[in-house]
This record gives sequence, structure tokens and C-alpha cells, in this order.
Amino acid sequence: MKPIHLNLASRPYEDKRLFITTVVGISILVAALLFSNIDTYLRYRVQTETTRTKIQQVDAQAEQERRRTEVVRQQLSHIDVAALAKQTTFINQQLAQRAFSWSELLDRLENVLADDVRLTSVAPSFRPDGSVSLSLTLEAKTADGLVNMLHRFSRDPHFANAFPRSESQASGGSYVINLGVDFKPDTMKAAGSKR
Repeated sequence: MKPIHLNLASRPYEDKRLFITTVVGISILVAALLFSNIDTYLRYRVQTETTRTKIQQVDAQAEQERRRTEVVRQQLSHIDVAALAKQTTFINQQLAQRAFSWSELLDRLENVLADDVRLTSVAPSFRPDGSVSLSLTLEAKTADGLVNMLHRFSRDPHFANAFPRSESQASGGSYVINLGVDFKPDTMKAAGSKR
């Protein structure tokens, strides 16, 4: 015989304790993770506040520099570079003329001139590189004076590119020689060695 179970409940009995325990546990875990995320976010905001402020300042400075750069570019675009180069060349030539040492030139010429040759005129023209082109008028006693002077100029390191322009015989039997030669002052050599 079977025992009789009387069930007087309006609905059948179900044991939901495991389900409720699981839901409550998961809810507590989700709440803990949510709290941890909120705490991490708030700590991140507080700890990076100074860094974000510095980044904003650097961005603002970079923007100011970009604006300044644009202003300078516009100013530079209005500069006449060719005229400025001409002015600079002119000023450098003026400085070279003022720095030119006549005593050095005359000392060097004295060492180069032969005993039978006399200097009658010197006309320098100054170049931007600091060298000086000389136009010389010489008076030689013999016909070999021109060749002798060309050899003497070629041996001296202070002179270069000696080239005769004309030679004529004067009424007294002497020879008038016009020649061009480049002169390299010691100031130019000193400036070249510093570069």
C-alpha cells in the first residue's frame, strides 16, 4: 500500500533557496566590481588632474608658438632677399676696404720688387671674399723686367694670378709695365684658418 501525501497548498512547493543564494551572490559580486570600477575611475581623475592641467598648458603654448611661427613666416615672406644680399655684399666690401692694411701691402711689394724695378702706382679693388685685386704700374730698367716680376710674384704666397696687361718703352730707355695681380692679406689667411 502506498502512503498518502496530502498537499494542501494552492501551488506546488518548489525549493528556490539555491537559486536565490546564487542571485544574491552574483548581485554582491557585481556591486563589488561596480564599486571597484567607480573607485578606480575617481582615483584616476584625482591623480591625473595635474597631468591633464600640464597637458592643456603645453597645448596652449604650442598653439601660441604656431601662431607666432605663422606671423614670422609672413614677415619673412615680405623680405627682399636679393636686395639684402646686395646690401650685405656692399657692406662686406666696405669693411674689407677699411680693414685693408696699406703698410702690409707695401711691405709685401717691397719684398717682391726687383732692384731694377720701381713702383709708380697701385690701384686696389676689393672682393667680397677678402682678397684684393691690384692694378700695378711698374717701371723697369731692362726689357727682362716684366718676366722677372712675373716670376717673383708667382713665388710669393701673398700674390697670385699675376698677368701682364701692357708693356711699353719709355723715352728714357726704361720700360713701363702694367700688370694685374691678386693680393692675399694676412687678415684673410687668419680668417680662413679659423673656419
